[in-house]
Amino acid sequence: MMRKTIVLLFVMLLAGGMGQVMADTYDINHEKVADIAGYLAMEGHSEHDLATCSTKYNYYNEIADMLNEGYEKEEILSEYKSMYGEEGFRSPDRRGFSLTAWVLPFVVLGVGSYAFFARLRNNVTAQRQKSDGGSADQEDRAEPQQRTEDDILRAIIEEEKRKHF
Repeated sequence: MMRKTIVLLFVMLLAGGMGQVMADTYDINHEKVADIAGYLAMEGHSEHDLATCSTKYNYYNEIADMLNEGYEKEEILSEYKSMYGEEGFRSPDRRGFSLTAWVLPFVVLGVGSYAFFARLRNNVTAQRQKSDGGSADQEDRAEPQQRTEDDILRAIIEEEKRKHF
């Protein structure tokens, strides 16, 4: 009787422990597979529906197989990086040359805009100072021939205005 109880207890312990020994198996619908796949561009198929896109389905299967083989998230992502490079991901690394390549156009645009507006401001300021210098004083100093040419030019412009307006 004691032996039967011990054997029965032993069988129950083995049967109960079997569920704990079995490792998680991942399929394409697992949350962890979807999380890892969210980092990948999947050759432009990342926005497609899993049920209708065979490329996306293949990526999900590969990720599930890697997880079942014991790979971790970082290992899977590094594996895809070694296969496809930066182009294999939806967004590039946030360090090194990738960071420079993403930030540099905005920096150049900002510096160029500042330089343009600074130059424009300097030109407007110089033009205002030039016009505030007094045009009457400049005409008095001008040579008589220059004043005559200016008067003729003004007369021609006035005559053309009258013709067209």
